[in-house]
Amino acid sequence: MLTQNFCIDSLTGFLNLFGLIKAINTDQIGDWGTIVFIYLEKFKAPNKQVSLEKYLKFLSPSFEAIKDKFKEEDSALPTIPLRIGDNDFVLIYPQKTSEEAQNLTNLFTQKFYQHLKQEESNQLSIRVSVMNYGQKEKDPSFLLRLIFCKQITSYQLEKKGELSMAVKQLLSNLAEHICQSYGLLHQAQDLAMSDDISGLPNHRAAKSVLDQKLSQSLEEQQPFSILFIDGDNLKQYNNLSYQKGNLMIRNLAEILASQLRRGDFLARWFSGDEFLVLLPGADRKEAFRIGERLRSVVEDTTKIWPYPITISVGMASYPDDGGAMEELLLKAEKANALAKKGGKNQVCEAKTEYKEMNIIHCQQANCN
Repeated sequence: MLTQNFCIDSLTGFLNLFGLIKAINTDQIGDWGTIVFIYLEKFKAPNKQVSLEKYLKFLSPSFEAIKDKFKEEDSALPTIPLRIGDNDFVLIYPQKTSEEAQNLTNLFTQKFYQHLKQEESNQLSIRVSVMNYGQKEKDPSFLLRLIFCKQITSYQLEKKGELSMAVKQLLSNLAEHICQSYGLLHQAQDLAMSDDISGLPNHRAAKSVLDQKLSQSLEEQQPFSILFIDGDNLKQYNNLSYQKGNLMIRNLAEILASQLRRGDFLARWFSGDEFLVLLPGADRKEAFRIGERLRSVVEDTTKIWPYPITISVGMASYPDDGGAMEELLLKAEKANALAKKGGKNQVCEAKTEYKEMNIIHCQQANCN
């Protein structure tokens, strides 16, 4: 899944430093707010080895207390949890004052101590400190430097609480390198997940998002549909030139994207003229309606092109056609093959014989 990447700490599910940079770059931290630093401090116990990882599993369920409070308040910008070291964690509260952030953090710590009590452990304590941020801290490098300096100062590594110039320079360079590394990783991920001809996500991204969206639909017991789209007789554009063929694919992608709902997902599939559309919340009837609209708009729009084109659409829906990603993909591809076999330029459902589907399609076309 896309979310299971270099931005997530695998042990806690919180963001890591790369995740923080992404949150800043995507404007998730707002224009101002409060940062709460949390340090898990281990007590030394005679003849006992304290394993911190044993208690990391309590962080995520403890954070649910804050999420529940935000649901009650219907807050627009939720708290961002972050792991910045072995024992060091940060909670970022966009557009929350220090007092509000402290009260919310108290819910977190209370929940965490409840879990410790259930484990009959008193070998951990939580140390908390607070810092406000504003517009100037929205630069990733600047905010990272502030976080590093705050942490080192809190450890009182120097008697007067002042960081030496050497340490400051080290932190500055480290923050800059992290930002540069994030940029390179983000660029590499974009290249791996993008189709350079259509500008759409590619099949890797589509499978990842399909898995994610389908899992969400299974959990929420909501319908979910996919459309497998294949162009009809488009090789004539490549016969003109590959540049003309690529331009046609880009223009076709734009037509398809223009007809989708907010929250739908469009990707280019394996070969040149194949596309996949994900329709969260769409049952069989709604998915067929969208597929027919795509088919009709492509046919009408391209009448003025050098070679007018059409598309064949195969459709599969959860829960009617299964609840596994590969099962839905296979049925949508088979439905598309059925549309091709039956004369092209039509929408076919999974589990439907072509003759039955042809009647439905013709009725839909006559209504237009």
